[in-house]
Amino acid sequence: MKHLPFLLLLIVACSGPQEKFSSHGEVITSESAIATSDFIKKVSDEEQSFKVRGVVEEVCQKKGCWMMLKNDEGANIRITFKDYGFFVPKDINGQEVIVEGVASREIIDEDVARHYAEDSGKDYDPSMQKSITFVANGVLIKEDKSAI
Repeated sequence: MKHLPFLLLLIVACSGPQEKFSSHGEVITSESAIATSDFIKKVSDEEQSFKVRGVVEEVCQKKGCWMMLKNDEGANIRITFKDYGFFVPKDINGQEVIVEGVASREIIDEDVARHYAEDSGKDYDPSMQKSITFVANGVLIKEDKSAI
């Protein structure tokens, strides 16, 4: 029993640093999140639930009402937020996030694609209509600003 405090200290010290996240929307955990590259391989035209870990490429600069995830495949992965019920900070480009929600591949309406282009200060391009649409019910933003 006299070694119990030492044992507890050893367990805490060996467990390593815990990732710290700010939470937006519904409360979610970081466990079981898949990489963006794996997500792209699994997402289909049918809506499916996913939990994805990735790096923010772009955020809506008007409200923080959508964000895009970086990927090497050239896919447009647009994250919006369930029921327009929450937003993310506008200064999180390059930060690691975990998003949980429902996603599918789709061709978005031209007017919607033009709206997103305007929000991001870009010219409209028809390729913007091909999209992976992800409606997140919760988002975790890693507090350490270094990307994965």
